[in-house]
Amino acid sequence: MDTLLKLKKINIGTLNQKPVVVLPTSVWEAMRARFEEMQEDLEMYASLAYRKSIARARNSKKFYTSLEARKKLGL
Repeated sequence: MDTLLKLKKINIGTLNQKPVVVLPTSVWEAMRARFEEMQEDLEMYASLAYRKSIARARNSKKFYTSLEARKKLGL
């Protein structure tokens, strides 16, 4: 909902008979950051190696205790 309110602040005009959108820098940065996150997610999910890794993990019957997980993660 907050995004919709920000989008209402966008000004649409023309420059050389072509549409131009003017928006605050903060809105642009937020949109760009979200797009980059979405692009990374898409690349990750499209990766065959990633999908195989998930399938292996789901098929694995190995479980870790919380203490073992902390040691593996270095926490």
